Amino acid sequence: MSLFGSRPVSRAESPPPGPQEKPKPPQQALEEFWDSIISKAPGKVSNIFPRSLYANILSPNKTAGASSAQNAAASYEEAAEACRVKVKRIVRECQRTNEKYTDPDFDIEEDFRRNRKNCLRGLETEEVDDDGPPVRVDAGDLSAALGALVASNVLGRAPNMNMDLVPLMQTLRAGGGGGGRGTQPECVHRVDWIFEEPSFTVDGFASSDVQQGSNGDCWWIAAVATLCSMEGLMEKVCVARDKDCGVYGFVFYRDGEWISTVVDDTLYLRFRDYDADFDDYDPTGEKERKWKERFQTGSEALFFAKCQSSNETWLPLLEKAYAKVHGDYDAIAGGNPGEAVEDMTGGVTTTFMTNKILYPQKLWKELLNEKKEFVFAASSPWLGKDTESRQGLALSHAYSVLKAVEEVGEDDKKVQLVLIRNPWGKRAWNGMGEWSGAWSDGSKEWTPYWMKKLNHHFGDDGEFWMSFRDFCRKFNVINRTRLFDKNWIVVQQWTSVHVSWVIGYLKTKFVVEVKTEGPVVVVLRQLDDRYFRGLEGQYWFNLEFLLKEEGADHDDYIVRARSNSPWGDRSISAEVDLKPGKYEVLPKITAARDTSKPVVEAVVKLAAENNPKKLRQIGMNYDIAHAKGGFEEEELQKKERERKKKEAAEKKKKEERLKKEEAAKIAAEKMIKEEQKEALMDEIKEEMKEEAAEGKEKNPKDGDPKEGAEDETFVDAKEDAKDETVDEKNEGSKETPKEEAKEETKKKTKEEAKDKTKEKSKDEEKDAKEDVKKDSKTHSKHASEDRTQTHKDEFETTKKHTPEERKKPQPPGAEDVEEPEDADKNEEEEEEKKDEDKKEEPVEKPKSEVEPADNPWNAVTVIGLLVYSKDHDAKVTLVKPVDPEDAALDV
Repeated sequence: MSLFGSRPVSRAESPPPGPQEKPKPPQQALEEFWDSIISKAPGKVSNIFPRSLYANILSPNKTAGASSAQNAAASYEEAAEACRVKVKRIVRECQRTNEKYTDPDFDIEEDFRRNRKNCLRGLETEEVDDDGPPVRVDAGDLSAALGALVASNVLGRAPNMNMDLVPLMQTLRAGGGGGGRGTQPECVHRVDWIFEEPSFTVDGFASSDVQQGSNGDCWWIAAVATLCSMEGLMEKVCVARDKDCGVYGFVFYRDGEWISTVVDDTLYLRFRDYDADFDDYDPTGEKERKWKERFQTGSEALFFAKCQSSNETWLPLLEKAYAKVHGDYDAIAGGNPGEAVEDMTGGVTTTFMTNKILYPQKLWKELLNEKKEFVFAASSPWLGKDTESRQGLALSHAYSVLKAVEEVGEDDKKVQLVLIRNPWGKRAWNGMGEWSGAWSDGSKEWTPYWMKKLNHHFGDDGEFWMSFRDFCRKFNVINRTRLFDKNWIVVQQWTSVHVSWVIGYLKTKFVVEVKTEGPVVVVLRQLDDRYFRGLEGQYWFNLEFLLKEEGADHDDYIVRARSNSPWGDRSISAEVDLKPGKYEVLPKITAARDTSKPVVEAVVKLAAENNPKKLRQIGMNYDIAHAKGGFEEEELQKKERERKKKEAAEKKKKEERLKKEEAAKIAAEKMIKEEQKEALMDEIKEEMKEEAAEGKEKNPKDGDPKEGAEDETFVDAKEDAKDETVDEKNEGSKETPKEEAKEETKKKTKEEAKDKTKEKSKDEEKDAKEDVKKDSKTHSKHASEDRTQTHKDEFETTKKHTPEERKKPQPPGAEDVEEPEDADKNEEEEEEKKDEDKKEEPVEKPKSEVEPADNPWNAVTVIGLLVYSKDHDAKVTLVKPVDPEDAALDV
């Protein structure tokens, strides 16, 4: 029986013998796993087009940059005035050429004629297969075709067919929601062709004017209707126009700054021209006139948004301008109504989940909006498409909140009611779109008293009343946007950050300085990727932040702001009263990844070949937005770091070279001294030998054989050392000037030594000789061996320290002259080439290392902190962690 109930293993089942890899420690295996899926050098595409492509053109639209401080009203006025000037210049040019204005950047007529659809759709992000580009089919046409197949019984009474569901899903999704018909526009004409008596506005801007078209932009239409309910807001968006020339100017708020744009008056229509497909005999033109009158005249003929009045044009032109700044009509399909209000007012939106509201009456007071400082919108639950409903309310749909009232009923009880509007402007074909519960049109709550009290009339106009209680129960999201007047100032700071796979507060932080006590609105924002759809990449980000006093502990915070939306928001904000002082804002960003989406580089490569015109438009939007991220500054800092590194390396090389030169100089000087000493010793020894020889000749019997042996040994050692030196010199082809200088030094030393010897008296010479003889007799053999070994060591040392000096010819005194700069540069270039060769050599990875992933985690985003305050001295400063490389180089 086996232990722990496991089945015993038979011999046949045992693994074959052989060497097996030793298992890695668990921690090592885990660390190698994380190393393989996390990018070692995180980064982001900072600009679609390299700077070289901008070299020969004027700079694109300027942005406020990474930081700015502006009065909220003054910054708007600057953009509005720029828009007015632009329209005046266009009008002047139109009058000169006697032509209506055609927008070269968003020419929907030319785009439609060439069937490019760049003004309708975004960048293609799918690879084109061998069969050609993806086929575009209208959802309505597909539905009609399938219905015809079923009705005709071509496939039998129980039709079955194999079908690819992916293109079917994409076609149905492209049909659009929000009450749209899911078809494509059929033609393009100018305003004066479509409308009999066109007028930009009829009796001003009104919520009842607004009707959604065939695009899924209910969120934006709802925001427009809400703004129309407050006097003066829409006039600030539509700032300039000339009906005769067909030019209209608008301003929008984008990523912390106001921008302006102009459009012409061409619009998309639902039905094609009478003779678009065939030539019908119509000698009087009556058939064509009736066709145009029925299908191509007035607001009902428009494909996208329209006004209720048949001759009013402001809404379709405003929608066109909004689509233009974002790239196309597809880019504005689906969104948050609070963000749309921000785009047209420059306000700040806060999102509330109705099931999380702590004090409903606090929210009610804000809904009353007595000071007119808020704008509200609401969204229905995300339980299905907007073609489905719950008690009449379309699901996943945005509604306008027009106003809230608190009135006393006939029974003296207070009633809290909210007036809401569907952006469709009417009910759908099946009656859905408006609330069907209490206080809906025709409900029992509407007595003559209340009809008169609220001045309400039943009708299919998209407007309906709800009680505040039902409003909080049936709508799950409420967007409240705070508006700012000239008393507010906004300061902002932008940067780019790497978002780790592990969630936590970033080391990069913002410091807010307030000098006057008062209300402050703090906003942490990311770039609006709606402006560069298709190039947003694989990551999306959810924002949070802490606001605390400078130096305080993280747990001792003043505000903790988090997103309430399950899909995340473009920005998060917090309103708080602050006393004078410095405060820190710590961002916390959660990143999620969708690997089914293409990376930016792949989209650019595909679009550059298949649709360069669209890439220029969206790519320019991308570059303008990411200019706020400080990537250019980071690039300059990187170059500065590289420059400092290079200077430090050059300085180190120069110091090493100087050390080598100094060591060679010292070695040469030492060698000269040793040779001088050697020459003197040789002279003395020669004299000793001569004296010894003379003594032997005079007294041959008294000669000591040992003493002669000693002298002979010493001479042999000296001769060996000299032979080595000679051999070393002979290795070079010629005797160098340096060696000649040494020989001259030897000769001078010998002559000086001889002169000194001759000057000595005979008695001193005898005494010296007797002393030397006694000393040599006493130390005979040991002294001789020590001297021999010393000279050999000295010559070996000289050979080691100065090999190049012995081989290269140098003039006398060359050891004191520095090498020319060209030689230094050549030497440095050779060393750099060696370093590059080493870098290019493939480095074999250890077998234990896990191969890195093809597309590792690399989440980088651009964030900005915007602070709205009535203190005009408020400041925002970006604080990044110190780069250890910079710190080391600056020391």
